[in-house]
Amino acid sequence: MTPVSKPFFGFREFWAVSKCMRKAEISGLAGKEIPSLESEYSSYVGAEHSVAVNSGTSAIMLALRVLEIGPGDEVLVSSYTNMASFFPILQLGAIPIPIDVEMDSWNLDPDRLEECISPRTKAILVVHIFGLPANMPRILEISTIHNLPIIEDCAEAHGATINGKNVGSFGVLGCFSFYANKLVSAGEGGLVTTNSPALADQMRSLRSLAFGKQNKFLHEDDGYNFRMSNLHAAIARVQLSKLPKTVERKRKIAQSYAAALNDVPHIRLPIEPDGFKNVYWMFKVVLDEDYYDRAKITKCLLDVGVETRPGFIPFSDQSSVLKKFSLSPNQTPNASYLGRNSFYLPSGPKLSLSKVSFIANSLKSILNSS
Repeated sequence: MTPVSKPFFGFREFWAVSKCMRKAEISGLAGKEIPSLESEYSSYVGAEHSVAVNSGTSAIMLALRVLEIGPGDEVLVSSYTNMASFFPILQLGAIPIPIDVEMDSWNLDPDRLEECISPRTKAILVVHIFGLPANMPRILEISTIHNLPIIEDCAEAHGATINGKNVGSFGVLGCFSFYANKLVSAGEGGLVTTNSPALADQMRSLRSLAFGKQNKFLHEDDGYNFRMSNLHAAIARVQLSKLPKTVERKRKIAQSYAAALNDVPHIRLPIEPDGFKNVYWMFKVVLDEDYYDRAKITKCLLDVGVETRPGFIPFSDQSSVLKKFSLSPNQTPNASYLGRNSFYLPSGPKLSLSKVSFIANSLKSILNSS
């Protein structure tokens, strides 16, 4: 079975963890790996500060908290994303407003953004989906006109750029994930980038229960235990050093898929606009539902040993969540279409190009016989 993704670990990751274990530096309060990771990530992204946390979802929660998002506030969010982009908003009592996406980039459509801004809008949460940056120049124009801070969800886009500028450096805050299938993988973990020393200090406090500075147990706020462990930070540092090679490999895999599938009718493939660098976190295809049945196609791929993963189900179609929070959000037809008809193919960095060729040819054969 060829899995959708598999972490690319080697001796250096094992050695980094073993050094921490020998020194008993394993928690989020001991060791040098966490501050070193924060410094190195800031340098890589081009931000003044980084704050390491235990997940990408925690990163979004901290970003919202330091922007003082609370009950009744509205946050505009790209509709086509993992629900981890939405849950922290709901958990703070705020209202996520899903913005539909472009059918070619699958990212937030700036043309639909401005019409959804209201007096209750407090922030914009932009997701760089599947490794392709959203149209940040246009989104920044809109955010500046309306004086709205931007949070970037960069969980799937480590190393992605627009005209050489890294995602995570456009908004007020950039949120990253180090989950097992990410381009920088530590199993679990996350990180927030910012140019604001005040926001960075506040996030460092909140991530560790907001302990008091004079009397540790006289807490300064209602904080969280969002600390990253020193062990996860050690792995993430090694992975960060490998990121340029990982991105190069992912791009080669994507180019190989694209070359094999470009002539297949009635499917959409990932794009890369001029000036944008797509890091192809996953290689996703979208089927034309008038011609293909996704469930049948993916079942046939599984029969030949190829694992796939269906596209995200957008917020507007999350019936259980909507019912729980008594919400009837904007409908997002493009995101719903993508949710019904998309899936992604194996694209881990260790995947051989011969295996890519086998998967692509298998998909072509299945589509042709459908």
